Amino acid sequence: MSRFDEDICSAISRADGNYFPMSPDITMTSSFHYETYEEFLEVSLDEKNNYVYTRGTNPTTKILEDKLALLEGGEKCKVFASGMGAISATLFTLLQAGDHILMLNTIYGEAVAFAKYLEKFDITVDRVDIDKTSDLVGHIKENTKVIYFESPSTQKFQLLDIEWITNFAKKRGIKTVIDGTWSSPLFHKPLSHGVDIVIHSLSKYIGGHSDIVGGAVTGKKDLLDAIFEHGHQSLGATISPFNSWLAIRGLRTLPVRMNHLDQAIRIVLDALSKDSRINHIYHPYLSGVSQQELIQKYLSGFGSLFSIDMIDDDFEKLITFVNSLNIVSLGVSWGGFESLVLPAYKGNNLEKLAERGLKTSHMRIYLGMENPQTIISDIQQALDIAYGKDN
Repeated sequence: MSRFDEDICSAISRADGNYFPMSPDITMTSSFHYETYEEFLEVSLDEKNNYVYTRGTNPTTKILEDKLALLEGGEKCKVFASGMGAISATLFTLLQAGDHILMLNTIYGEAVAFAKYLEKFDITVDRVDIDKTSDLVGHIKENTKVIYFESPSTQKFQLLDIEWITNFAKKRGIKTVIDGTWSSPLFHKPLSHGVDIVIHSLSKYIGGHSDIVGGAVTGKKDLLDAIFEHGHQSLGATISPFNSWLAIRGLRTLPVRMNHLDQAIRIVLDALSKDSRINHIYHPYLSGVSQQELIQKYLSGFGSLFSIDMIDDDFEKLITFVNSLNIVSLGVSWGGFESLVLPAYKGNNLEKLAERGLKTSHMRIYLGMENPQTIISDIQQALDIAYGKDN
């Protein structure tokens, strides 16, 4: 039995007589009671590690946090009601008035929006696009306290040299935060390369069924205790015990699902890369030599989220293409069973697209659990309708 099977997939539950559940219990309670005042006083001294009120912690949620910490190779994990709950709690804890946060390349738009909102509290932010990792040096300031990034990045799926970033940051007392959702904790281990904090959206691969919203933060115990005390308790983005249980369920099938997606995305991209109606495909599998070196260093498999640019920016053709898809659905988020498409152009965001370096025809596609040949056929028939047959 592998370490993953033993530590992550096994049920952790309390036996009660002849009651031996294969799934952990869902402890649906808001508060916990105690037999004596002395016992209550003792547990209240350390609410981070004792059950007092589910806004703090909960037995079902604790099982999920322990499993995620093991999977990431971190000392401790805290989960939240959403990915943005995890992101905002982390930045809220790590930053103070007068600090600067540097955000690299295209990252989750709401994370950028939150960081910019912090400017009202005298926290400055720069989001910059860099080709070489070392280019970030020119954007560091004396008051830079956090470097926040994704690798691969959102939309363009560009990798950065994580160890270069963490070595540089540690010499200057800068904390590093990475959103590792694209790769899942199976294919990417940022903590082992010196990153301080790893954030995941539980709504994506970990949940795996498009039926939960949640987020997770993993790292060293001292940092996680601070994020618990300040970011989690003060902002109150508490995950429900039921959603924690659903995330545990998702973890059990994560290796099987990620193995399928790793193989399927290669099949789909091999087919689409030959289509002349697609101008560019953004995914590490199809990246250049320098990116391949980083892939070998940091990734043990591929996520199935990618982006494409069409051969022109004809909005009517884009509409026709999306509306002609039969299997691939139009929708936000990703990581569940269903394949999804999400155009970057919303009809009123040309300025934001230009800022992020995206074309009007740019769209994100998530390859789900369906047969990859089915998805290839669906995309090609929609291209036929919108752009005509491929030559």
